[in-house]
Amino acid sequence: MDTPGAYQEHLPAVPKWLNKGDNAWQLTAATLVGLQSMPGLVILYASIVKKKWAVNSAFMALYAFAAVLICWVLLCYRMAFGDQLLPFWGKGAPSLGQKYLIRHAAVPESTHHFQNGTVETPMIEPFYPMASLVYFQFTFAAITMILLAGSVLGRMNIKAWMAFVPLWLIFSYTVGAFSLWGGGFLFQWGVIDYSGGYVIHLSSGIAGFTAAYWVGPRLKSDRERFPPNNVLLMLAGAGLLWMGWSGFNGGAPYAANIDASIAVLNTNICAATSLLVWTSLDVVFFGKPSVIGAVQGMMTGLVCITPGAGVVQSWAAIVMGMLAGSIPWFSMMILHKKSTLLQKVDDTLGVFHTHAVAGILGGLLTGLFAEPALCSLILPVTNSRGAFYGGNGGIQFLKQLVAALFVIGWNLVSTTAILLTIKLFIPLRMPDDQLMIGDDAVHGEEAYALWGDGEKYDPTKHGWLGSLYSEQAPPPGFFNGARGVTINLVLNHPQALTTKMANASVLVPLAYRNSSASVPDWLNKGDNTWQMVSAALVGMQGMPGLVLLYAGLVKKKWALNSAFMALYAFAAVMPCWILWAFKMSFGHRLLPFWGKPGLAVSQDFLIPQAVLPSTHYHDGNVDIAAVQPWYPTATMVFFQYAFAAVTVILLAGSLLARMSIKAWMAFVPLWITFSYSVGAYSIWGGGFLFQWGIMDYSGGYVVHLASGAAGFTAAYWVGPRLKEDREEFPPNNLLLSLAGAGILWMGWTGFNGGDPFAANVDSSLAVLNTHICASTSLLVWTCWDVVFFKKPSVIGAIQGMITGLVCITPGAGLVQGWAALVMGIASGTIPWYTMMTLSKKLPFLQKVDDTLGVFHTHAVAGTLGGALTGLFAHPSLCSLFLPVPDSKGAFYGSKGGVQFLKQLAGACFIIGWNVVATSIILLVIRVIIPLRMSEEELKIGDDAAHGEEAYALAGQGEREKLTENGRAPQVASEIL
Repeated sequence: MDTPGAYQEHLPAVPKWLNKGDNAWQLTAATLVGLQSMPGLVILYASIVKKKWAVNSAFMALYAFAAVLICWVLLCYRMAFGDQLLPFWGKGAPSLGQKYLIRHAAVPESTHHFQNGTVETPMIEPFYPMASLVYFQFTFAAITMILLAGSVLGRMNIKAWMAFVPLWLIFSYTVGAFSLWGGGFLFQWGVIDYSGGYVIHLSSGIAGFTAAYWVGPRLKSDRERFPPNNVLLMLAGAGLLWMGWSGFNGGAPYAANIDASIAVLNTNICAATSLLVWTSLDVVFFGKPSVIGAVQGMMTGLVCITPGAGVVQSWAAIVMGMLAGSIPWFSMMILHKKSTLLQKVDDTLGVFHTHAVAGILGGLLTGLFAEPALCSLILPVTNSRGAFYGGNGGIQFLKQLVAALFVIGWNLVSTTAILLTIKLFIPLRMPDDQLMIGDDAVHGEEAYALWGDGEKYDPTKHGWLGSLYSEQAPPPGFFNGARGVTINLVLNHPQALTTKMANASVLVPLAYRNSSASVPDWLNKGDNTWQMVSAALVGMQGMPGLVLLYAGLVKKKWALNSAFMALYAFAAVMPCWILWAFKMSFGHRLLPFWGKPGLAVSQDFLIPQAVLPSTHYHDGNVDIAAVQPWYPTATMVFFQYAFAAVTVILLAGSLLARMSIKAWMAFVPLWITFSYSVGAYSIWGGGFLFQWGIMDYSGGYVVHLASGAAGFTAAYWVGPRLKEDREEFPPNNLLLSLAGAGILWMGWTGFNGGDPFAANVDSSLAVLNTHICASTSLLVWTCWDVVFFKKPSVIGAIQGMITGLVCITPGAGLVQGWAALVMGIASGTIPWYTMMTLSKKLPFLQKVDDTLGVFHTHAVAGTLGGALTGLFAHPSLCSLFLPVPDSKGAFYGSKGGVQFLKQLAGACFIIGWNVVATSIILLVIRVIIPLRMSEEELKIGDDAAHGEEAYALAGQGEREKLTENGRAPQVASEIL
């Protein structure tokens, strides 16, 4: 058999050993990890600190990111992954020459042998060049350095930091990386650190804590009052961290194989579970859910799963998430306040708790739960297993403990030695005059110029006195319960994958032959790469995309509450999804509109080839054969989870600024179970609408029509906002909303492009049509705004973009480009009319307070898109994707008119089910929990609901004193 043309090598750019799917995934994974640092951690650090330290904190992270790369390619990569110099250190050398960078990657760089000459661990050769591996590993080294910086923000001399970065990278990071990953003694001994729980997180936590000791504390006034200056921007950084973790753990196997899929799914399971547990503990002990606490829980979950992401089963990821959300919570919120040492050392962002504690916890739990079959897919030491699986598992747990002690000891000693050496030449701590002033003294710059026409903040103009530069107690009524220490970040690192390829009988290049346990014959690495990337893009639409969009669009007093509703939904959907809802949506038939619930957590289910939908039988014969994408079920579960999560977040847009947060926390799992799963199964999972041939390519009905109809129904039952909020509800941060909208738009590339379940011609067409329709709709909506209101509106442009994206979704891969243009014109016109004209004329639409107009932007646009798909679906494109033969739109004659009627009938079912199901769910919840906040909470907003506020920008970053900034005293008393 001849080699397929698309797989023929064209030397020298495509040598025989190059697998383009693996290389594409590794470069993507490296970029995702890079985005975690720049801009992820840069903006997270800049926003989570007191305003006067925003620029300095961002600079420390930005400098570290750049400085590490230079050191990495000049010396450090080969110290971490090169030939052995010592049992814990490699030989340093440059990684810059073409001869080195374009050759076949190898890690470790040499095969290790026993004294008798037999192979101890083979040299692993991923199917891509050294340049990809050098870049990927750089992003891990850089993020480790930035995480460490979180412990010393707000006082470390910037010149001392500039000297510390290269020295710590050389004498500390490279030792841990070589010992555990690069062929050192812990690697040979079989210690499991899949993606960097020890190399990155434990190291950064211990080194950061040690550095904080030697550098000394912040000013007393800063330690006592250090409010985040911009929690919304912090959420943007946190969202990039979470979604970037798909590359962090997913890139660790060095291939787009089934282990990468398992790792990505487990990462999100653990993070979501930890966030929910941390939030629950905040509510139990402090009475309020904290946005910062939710981010901290997310971080500890991501850190904890990192050492074992690809070697534990998904049920173990849930257990690890529960512990990651409770043990670091206890160490930070309880133990920290009782320990003299923890109180003495000023660890600014609590890196010790979120990274060291969570990292060692994850390493030890991996020693318990590492599953033998999964270990065999990636680990170099044979017969590895956790203690839970008997055999030599108990020894593995002891190995994990010993390795943790080595990493802790080395980082304590090396960090101390480095800082004491630097101290001989450069003071480690800033002088007091700089500490009093902050950014302006250190950099001659300030983070914000928002007052007046953009001048720097002048205390004499804006009502704050010079006393702010000295110690100051919190304002009366300031609540600091669930806030904790602050926030921290994490990262992961890859381990090795053995991919010995056997001889193949067909003439397929070596890099494309599948014969190992982690690369079965049915796996297409290109498809798996695209599906994981698409899932990550859709995930980014929810977190941080919609989180930022909602937080910026609402009135300032509701910014955090709106962000929290979206963030909670994103996390809460995950445990429901893997425990029962995925199989209810895509499993075997229970009813014509519902699948049988079941677990999606075991390796026996997640590793085999994906099947969608489960085969449907009628009278013993197959009606429509199941589709089997060329990747494992784990990838499909994660991809479909992202859709479910986005749907619930969209629904939340109708309820912002008045729904009780506890009622919302109860509503999310119930709605996923009794509403979303019905629509998904009926149209996508093999239900009656699927069999009937309804066209819903990517969720115009399942996602958008459902969220719009359910949101409108929920808004009716929850009731309206306060009268003053309905009459005046200005966006508090339109620029932040634009950032969220941009992520939403670009994320739609994965939303529609991932739905053919392959990187095929249909996915390419779907992506192009998506952007054609969105752009057209934005322009048309803007034109209507200019014609009728004389001014183009930024918010209107965002609305037009969204309606275009929603409208094309049911037919993205089924219509031609000209039809996408027509659909864009319609979606920029009809929803504009219903929102800007019809809603002002119909009493019912005026009565129901749909906060962000989800009914118009999603229900109307989704129904419109489904109907237009019934008109314009092209026969040949339908044959590429749809399971029902001879499908076509009415525009193409024959049975097309029937298809249009089917589309209308499908829309009626989705509307009817969501109206009924949502009403029942809310009426049941109302018996136990009030659906609406109290009048007092509605007047106050975020501070009453969460004990936090979105911004602390006045003066040096204190919470705004309303009496000193022009507000009436009686209003101040209401809020404080």
